[in-house]
Amino acid sequence: MDINQKEPWQPYTDNGTDNNEERYNPKRELLRSWLNRLFRIKMTDGRILSGYFVCTDADANVVLQATSEFTEIGGEERILGLVMIPGRYIVSIEERNPRFTW
Repeated sequence: MDINQKEPWQPYTDNGTDNNEERYNPKRELLRSWLNRLFRIKMTDGRILSGYFVCTDADANVVLQATSEFTEIGGEERILGLVMIPGRYIVSIEERNPRFTW
């Protein structure tokens, strides 16, 4: 290419895909449908966390907002707020209530 010859500038546009995947991905849509839904997570140490699903990652870590902690069913509630739960400590996850939007 000649130094005097210029190609038109093309702005970088992020189309929202990773690794050239198609935009529609059933697994991604499932995760998206969980956003702002109330979940209850049982942990390996017996605690139960209840909060609204915010995100997860490849290591199965989960972030919940407006989270409360219970030491046992019927136990005293402790309000935590925004929490990240390491995936290695999660025993089970269940959805509790219909969708809630902030």
